[in-house]
Amino acid sequence: MSDNPLLSLGDSYEVLINTLKTQLAGIYPQQLVARNTVLLPQGDVQRYGYLIVEGVLGAIHDDIDGGQKCKEFYFKNELALLFANWMTSSPAFYQLKVINEASVIKVPLTLFEQAQYQLIKQQLIAQQLIFKEAKEAFLLLNSPEQRYCYLLKHKPH
Repeated sequence: MSDNPLLSLGDSYEVLINTLKTQLAGIYPQQLVARNTVLLPQGDVQRYGYLIVEGVLGAIHDDIDGGQKCKEFYFKNELALLFANWMTSSPAFYQLKVINEASVIKVPLTLFEQAQYQLIKQQLIAQQLIFKEAKEAFLLLNSPEQRYCYLLKHKPH
């Protein structure tokens, strides 16, 4: 890696997600979802986030020529959520799709309008901003070889 100090790439997210899991326990059950299931169709308004207990989800854009572009993947102990579309109540730029069979907790986004979830909502938004800044620094301040080596070592999934 470069000599530049880098923020962790999503590693501090787990504590926040575990807090959310604890609060949701017994309220929203885990669901097993098959590979290739589309949880949020592209163009729909997002009403749910998906807390991943196991498996992999992706945010994928289908273009008019039949091609696909993957924005990002979501892994265990992450909340699959399109933040910009959620914050603006706009149609989803991407579909949320199950890449590998997943066990998820379907979380209604209206939950975060309730007083007892306001702090978690703020923390989720702050964590997303920190993650985006970390990803930007990671991409800009390291060579492709440095990024590749880091991902092999720290993010092998």
